[in-house]
Amino acid sequence: MSKLPMRAKAEMAAYGASAATLAYVPSLELLPAHATAAAVSGGCVWWLYRKVKTRDFHRTIRTAQRVLGPVTGGAVYAAAAIVPGRPWWEPAVALGWGALMSAALPITRSTWTPPADAAAAYPPGFRGLVMRLWDDAEVAPETRLEAIEQTVSPQHPDFTADIVAPAGKPVPRIELVDAAAAFGVPVACVSVDGIPGTGPGRLRLTVAPTSRRGGGSIEEMWADKVARPGGAIPGSEIVRVESFPATGDLPARGMVLAQVDAGEVARISHAQLCSAFGVEPEELRLVAESRGREALVTLYESAPLKASRRATRELLTLDAYGRYTIGTAHDGSDAKVHMQSAAGTLHGFLVGVTGSGKTVALALMCAAWALAGLATWVTSARPDAQMSAVGRHIDRQNAGPVFTWWMLKAAIALMDIRGEINAAAGHDFSAHSPYPGLVLVLDEFNSLVGDETLGDDIAHMTDVLAREGRKFGIGIVFAGQSLNLSKLGGEASLRDQVQGGIGIVLRIAASSGGIAARQATGGLAGDVDLADIPDRFNARTSLMDRMHGVIDDVPGETTQGVGHTVTGSAATMMRTLYVHLPKDGSPDGLGDIFPADGSINCLTDREIDALTELGLWHDWTMPPPTGKDDDGQDDDGTAFGGVGSFAPPPLPAPKKKATVKDKILAAVDRQMTAKEIRAEVDAAAGTVRNALSDLVADGRLHQVDHGIYAPVGHPTGPDTDPSDDQDQPQLPDGVDGALVIQAADLIISSQFGSPSMVQRKLRVGFALAGRLMDALEQLGIVGPADGSKARDVLVTPDAQDDVLRELRADFTLAVDD
Repeated sequence: MSKLPMRAKAEMAAYGASAATLAYVPSLELLPAHATAAAVSGGCVWWLYRKVKTRDFHRTIRTAQRVLGPVTGGAVYAAAAIVPGRPWWEPAVALGWGALMSAALPITRSTWTPPADAAAAYPPGFRGLVMRLWDDAEVAPETRLEAIEQTVSPQHPDFTADIVAPAGKPVPRIELVDAAAAFGVPVACVSVDGIPGTGPGRLRLTVAPTSRRGGGSIEEMWADKVARPGGAIPGSEIVRVESFPATGDLPARGMVLAQVDAGEVARISHAQLCSAFGVEPEELRLVAESRGREALVTLYESAPLKASRRATRELLTLDAYGRYTIGTAHDGSDAKVHMQSAAGTLHGFLVGVTGSGKTVALALMCAAWALAGLATWVTSARPDAQMSAVGRHIDRQNAGPVFTWWMLKAAIALMDIRGEINAAAGHDFSAHSPYPGLVLVLDEFNSLVGDETLGDDIAHMTDVLAREGRKFGIGIVFAGQSLNLSKLGGEASLRDQVQGGIGIVLRIAASSGGIAARQATGGLAGDVDLADIPDRFNARTSLMDRMHGVIDDVPGETTQGVGHTVTGSAATMMRTLYVHLPKDGSPDGLGDIFPADGSINCLTDREIDALTELGLWHDWTMPPPTGKDDDGQDDDGTAFGGVGSFAPPPLPAPKKKATVKDKILAAVDRQMTAKEIRAEVDAAAGTVRNALSDLVADGRLHQVDHGIYAPVGHPTGPDTDPSDDQDQPQLPDGVDGALVIQAADLIISSQFGSPSMVQRKLRVGFALAGRLMDALEQLGIVGPADGSKARDVLVTPDAQDDVLRELRADFTLAVDD
C-alpha cells in the first residue's frame, strides 16, 4: 500500500466514501441525490457510446475501464432507490461494490505511473550502463536494448546490441546523430542495420569508436584510407585517439592525433578525409589542422560554428601578447590574430567572396587597430555604403583609383618623413615611437591594380610599401574576393613579408571551380589546404535520402563569417565576431566596438604639416599630376615621380575687394538684422561682421540689440522680426552646431584656417574636418579652399566673441556664463 502513488490512494478513498453513500443515501428519496447519480452515470455511458462510434477498439477499451466504477455504482444506486424500504442486502451490495472497485484499481486506471523507486533496475556493469544511457537519451522511446556484447575487449567501449520495439510495432527511424550523442562517440562510429531472419521490430546497433564500421580497428581504416600513398594524409600514423562529451554549446567530438615521419610535413586533403570518415564536407563537422609533422582531426556530432558571438571592445583590445580576438574557433576557444607579425610588420590579407562576411571582418579589424592606437586609411575600387559607415570612425576612407593613388603617394612620402624622425629617435618603428602605426587597407585590390591609367603606379607603390614599410610603422592589408599579386615586383619577397602577418580566408570560390586557397590568396596562404566553406550549413540532401524520397527544402543556416585564420602554413577554422552593419541605412553597431570617446587616431602634427608642405594632404580626389618629360618618364624613371616632385596647383588670382563699410551704410536705411544686412551686402559674412563692429565703434551705425542695427538717429523699435535671424543654418551631413562652434573658436583664435589642424585638435576624421571647413565657409568665417593650403580666416580676433555669440543664437545653444 505504501508504494502506491498518491492518486491511487485518493481514488481508493473515494471508492470507500462512495460505498458508504450507496448504503445509506438511496433510501432517503432525495431528488437532488437521485439527479446527481443519474447525471454522473448517464454522462459516463454517453462518453463510452461516443468512443464506440469511433471504431477505435484500443481507445474504447481504455474508456470502458475508466468509466467502469461510475457506471456500476450508478446501477447499484438505482437498484437501492427502486426497492422500497431498506432491505439488508443494500449495505452488503454497496460495500461489496467498493471492495471490488478497489481491487480492480490497477486494471481500471492507467492514469498513474509506478513511483520512482519502483523503476526497473538496470543490470550491473557495462550492460546496465549502455541500457541506462539509451533510455535517458530517448533516442527511440518505447524501445529497449537487448543482447549487448562488447566486440573488442572489456577495456574498449565498442559493442553491439539489438534495438527491440514493443510487440507488434517496428523500430522507429533512428538518427545516427542522436544515437552517437547518447554514447558520446563520433557519428561515423555508429550504425543501425537489419538483422537477417527478423522483422522490423528488431535492429542491430553497432557502436565502434575504436574500430571502423564493418570490422577492423581504426588504425587499419587509417592505414587503408588516410595514410596510404595518395590518401588524405599520406605517410601518417595514429598517435592518440580521444572522445569528448558535449559541453555547453560545443557538440560531442572525437579527435585523432597523427604524425608523419621526421623530416616530412603533414599534407592534408580535406575532401579525402571527409570521405574516409563517411561525412559530407558541406556539414562542416570535420576539421583538420596541421602543425609541421603533426595533424589533428576532429569529428563533431554537429557543425560547431552555427552560433556567432557579438563583438565587444574587450574582445578587440590587444592582450598581453599583442593579439586581439577576431572570432570563435571551432573548439569554442577565442580565435586570435596578432596585430604585428614576429618580424614587426602590420601586413596581412583578407579574402572572401560577396556575402561571406568580408566587410564585417574588415570593420572588426579597423576597430581593433583603433583601440590599439593605430591610424587607418581604407580604399576600395568602388564606393560601398557599409564601408562608408566604417569610414566615419577612422582617419581616411574613400574609393577609386585616384584616391588610392594619392593615398599611396602620401604613404611613401611619409616613409621619408618618418625616416628623419627615426634618425632623431635612434630606432625604427616600435611601441615607443613618437608617431602612430598606420595601416593601409586596399580592398578590391585586383580592380585597383587593373585600372588602365593608374593601375601600374598603384602596383609599384604598393610593392614599395609592402617591402619597406615595416621600419616606418606602415602596413598593407590586401582585401578582395581573390588576390592577384603578379603585377607587383618582388612577388616572392612580398609573400614573405605578408605571410607572417594577419591572414583571414572566409568563403572563397569552390576548388571545383578552379580556384583553390593558394590561387585565391595569391599564394599568401602558402600550401595549406583549407576546407571549402559552403554558403549554408548542410547545403544539400544526401544521395541516400534522395533515394529514399526524403525531401528537405528548408535552407540551412548561413555560413557568413565562417572561415580560417592563417599564419604561415597553419590554419584554424573559426567564425568571426558579429557586429551589426545594416544594408538599409538603419543605425549600425560600430559605436559599440570603436573607442568609447569617439576619438579618431590620425597622424602627428609634424607629419601632417610636412605632407601639407609637399602638397599631399588634401581630399585626394583631384587628378594626379603627370610630371611627364619629353621621354614620358619622370626624372627618377618611375611613373609616379619623386616625393614632392610636382608643384601644387597654382593659386587663384586674388579678388579685388570692394568698400564693405560704404555698402553697409547704403543698405541700412531702417532697423535691420545682421542676417538681412549680410543678404544685402555683396561681401563675405565675416567681413560684414567686422565692418559692422567698426561702424558701431566709430559711431556711424547704431546697434539696437544683439544682431540688430539701425542708422544713427533713426528711431528704434521692434519693426523687424528677430526670429528670422534665429533660423538654424543648413549644415552638411554629419556636422552639428556644437562642433561648428568649436571649430570656429579654434580657427578665429589661432587665425589659421587649416583643416588638418581642426582634425588634430578636435580628434575627428579627415572627411569630417573637410565638411566642418565647408560649413565655416558658408557662415563666412573662412574663405574658399585653395588646394592643400590653409584657408583665409575672414573674422578678426576682436570680433570673436560677437561671432561666437551669434553662432550660439543661430544654433539655439545656450550662451556661456
